[in-house]
Amino acid sequence: MTILDWKDKYRQQQPIALLTAYDATMAQLIESVEMDGILVGDSLRHTFYGDNTTVTMSLSDMIYHTKAVKNGAPKTLIISDMPFMTYNISVEETLRHATQLIQAGAHAVKCEVRSIHVPTIERLIQEGIPVMGHIGLQPQYIHETGGYTIKGASNNEKKELLDLAMRLSDIGAFAIVLEKVPIEVSKEITAAICCPTIGIGAGPHCSGHVLVTNDLLGLTPNFSPKFLKRYLNGRDLISDALRQFKSDIESRKFPTKDHGYSNETLQ
Repeated sequence: MTILDWKDKYRQQQPIALLTAYDATMAQLIESVEMDGILVGDSLRHTFYGDNTTVTMSLSDMIYHTKAVKNGAPKTLIISDMPFMTYNISVEETLRHATQLIQAGAHAVKCEVRSIHVPTIERLIQEGIPVMGHIGLQPQYIHETGGYTIKGASNNEKKELLDLAMRLSDIGAFAIVLEKVPIEVSKEITAAICCPTIGIGAGPHCSGHVLVTNDLLGLTPNFSPKFLKRYLNGRDLISDALRQFKSDIESRKFPTKDHGYSNETLQ
């Protein structure tokens, strides 16, 4: 799966499915079901590191996890998040940071874009680095916005989102994430631009959709936003297996002779 494949699916109006991964094991599982792409998201700050914000994500950690995902899913399109303030200081620094993620195994980068970033994003694209924009709710700017609230509910916000999406489409962004945007607004944006929209909490009218894999597998405790559909109660299933292991150890049911090696086996 490549960006060209995404473009073909978009032209044929086929939905695009995207999931997150941060390690080789999960990436391998996602590739085995032929997912359209893997996002190495800075959401790993929540799911992997147990932090309560993505703002603390570092470029070196993103490089580390991108390499791991690439090892697990060598045939899948990999998109890596550019962390907070790694695409804000200067064009030259942005190019250097994006290049490091591409060299680590990403095929594209994702940026939480504001209007001020558009010239920098355009330069990345001109230099041959595919960019996925991210508008609507932007977790990297949560300290400014004050919470994980819906974006685009007012007429002014709707116009800002639509204008920004059109600018990103015009300069060649290969896709745009719409996060926590009203259904009517995401539908209008999707119809107005010439690249796929990838929704998360943006309703059914986007060109494709993404979820955090840990969330859909039921591994994230105390997290149940309206947009999330759980496909597995993974936390309980894994806890049951761990408890069974502990019980088997305590009752001496494991290991048995069948799980060991005798001198005869070694001969």
